[in-house]
Amino acid sequence: MLGAFLDLCVPPTYLKERLSLLHLDEFTLTAERISVSGREAVSADVVLRNPADIGRDPYGGRYRNYRDIKTLIGGSGLNDREKDLSLKIFGIKAEAEARVHGVDIDEVQFHEAGAVDSVVDIVGAAVCFGYVNADKVISRHVPTGYGTVKCACGILPVPAPAVKQILDDTGIPSYTSDVKKELLTPTGASIIAAVADEFACRDIENGIIERGRGAGKRDTGLPPLELILYEEE
Repeated sequence: MLGAFLDLCVPPTYLKERLSLLHLDEFTLTAERISVSGREAVSADVVLRNPADIGRDPYGGRYRNYRDIKTLIGGSGLNDREKDLSLKIFGIKAEAEARVHGVDIDEVQFHEAGAVDSVVDIVGAAVCFGYVNADKVISRHVPTGYGTVKCACGILPVPAPAVKQILDDTGIPSYTSDVKKELLTPTGASIIAAVADEFACRDIENGIIERGRGAGKRDTGLPPLELILYEEE
């Protein structure tokens, strides 16, 4: 999603400047233009300065929990709109994780990539949505994929338990699709749940101002994520 926003209209320098207000020195944000299924897209990557952060076991090391992340975002230099949306997204994710793991919501630990990846993805998305300042956000119905996925918690079914919980909690329209891979992560589901005003399958034919395409590192065989900025007639 960050790559799609960078391709759409958000200046990379703006995104990096806003993220610097978190005062996190654990990562750098890179972006490169790549080809996905014959279409150009931008791939944004959160690169940890200490790769050892990726390998920690869940609920067994030094991690940021939901309470820590609320403090981090609340004490940052982000504006109120960016803070509110960031906390809304994290709240959706933390609530689902708390139910899945059977822990208090403030104790939910974000262990993938030492939580830094989640922080950058979520706060970065909030920054980008604030920059675009759209009157309405419309999402297509969301594919989940199927099969299994390996993560810090072990091998999980797809959709992962936290994703399934978010879908159940928020009512995001979803479908399995025919791709035997994870297509929807807890972070992605949380962002969609927080920002989408409407879900529809209709194509936008008129009023298109700009398109942006983003891609991650996983080869799913699907086209890149596309964001469309348009004016309703």
